[in-house]
Amino acid sequence: MVDQLIFKTIFMKKTLLFITLLITFVGYSQMFDNIPTASGIYINKLIASPSGSDLTNEYIEIRGTANAVIPSDLYFITIEGDGNSSSRGKVSEAILLGDGTRTFGANGILAIITNYTDTDDNSFTASPYKSVISSDATVIEIALTGTDVTSSSSSAVATKTPDIGYDGNLIDATATYMLVTASSNPKGVRIDGTSDSSDADGNINASGDHTSWMLYDSVGYGDDDDVDANENGEFLYAQIVYVQDHASFSAKHKITTSATIVDYATTSDANYILRQGNKTGYTMNDWVISANGSNSSVPNWVFSTSSAKVYPDEFLGWEGIKDVYGQLNPEAAALSVDNVFASKVGIYPNPATLQVNISSTLEINTINVYNLIGKRVLSTSALKNNILDVSNLSSGVYLMKLTSGTLTASKKLIIK
Repeated sequence: MVDQLIFKTIFMKKTLLFITLLITFVGYSQMFDNIPTASGIYINKLIASPSGSDLTNEYIEIRGTANAVIPSDLYFITIEGDGNSSSRGKVSEAILLGDGTRTFGANGILAIITNYTDTDDNSFTASPYKSVISSDATVIEIALTGTDVTSSSSSAVATKTPDIGYDGNLIDATATYMLVTASSNPKGVRIDGTSDSSDADGNINASGDHTSWMLYDSVGYGDDDDVDANENGEFLYAQIVYVQDHASFSAKHKITTSATIVDYATTSDANYILRQGNKTGYTMNDWVISANGSNSSVPNWVFSTSSAKVYPDEFLGWEGIKDVYGQLNPEAAALSVDNVFASKVGIYPNPATLQVNISSTLEINTINVYNLIGKRVLSTSALKNNILDVSNLSSGVYLMKLTSGTLTASKKLIIK
């Protein structure tokens, strides 16, 4: 009798514990419009519509925990959003990021690039990013072969090694980009509408394979094709979406219910989409979006100086993006400058190793140096002979803020 009582007591305790854990799991699980969500892995940089041919000029960066093994079921996927496509609302591409042993880099970054060999003449075109990616990042380098490297079409690719589902040509406009874990390859899964997409409405279906995914991150971009009366609209499903001229054509923009919508008030397609620093949210303060700057080409990107083409404004005209590959992007707060004062300040040599000479027509009161996630790594209010000692800084790109009275100037500093 005593043994039975003990058994019942233990059984009841285990049952209550199981129920408590189940309630806790259900209570704290999160959803984004019918897709369960997770955290800890993010889209860091995406160049899906570069200037020039796509096949070697596209670029993908994912951010995770430094040196952590990438989940073997983690996919970077694209969802078609062109209203005239029979595939709208459907996963058109699924890139498998993990292989069971691959890890994020020492700085938490995974980068994907492509090279191309033309089989007609055996000529080789290397990714323009290869030489500028931080050595701390993990890089997946995919070898493409075909007969037309200048093409932006997947039909120009005959083979891809390793074949992780990426051929150097992502869907660009209109498209949703997601990071998900899935038990099987999600390519072909329709998250909106049924088999032919005729009933797609911009909302994520309440049932289907996608309801068993874990969504880590997503961003979308919509073009302005819907100015055409024959266009069925632009369909977007991300947690934050940038849409061309949303104010004028919102009726044709079919956007999932919970998305943050940013009116990208320009007719220029977005080339670059980045996260700011180590941010994880879905507001304009968490991301950067830009169209191609004048006279710039990959990887030597220059953000446009037109306020209609770059969000947020702090990134206008910023040339430092060409030095930031395979690492965290800067935050807007670290880029605020007083251009008049900045024009009166010079720093040399740059790149530097041990020291930097500061020249200015105004007296410099303080100098602060920040890394690209906004952490101050050096500060001084007393220069000797206008020389700043930088010998304790590691190799990399920094932002130097100099003040003179109420004026502030920012300069990019490279330590080699």
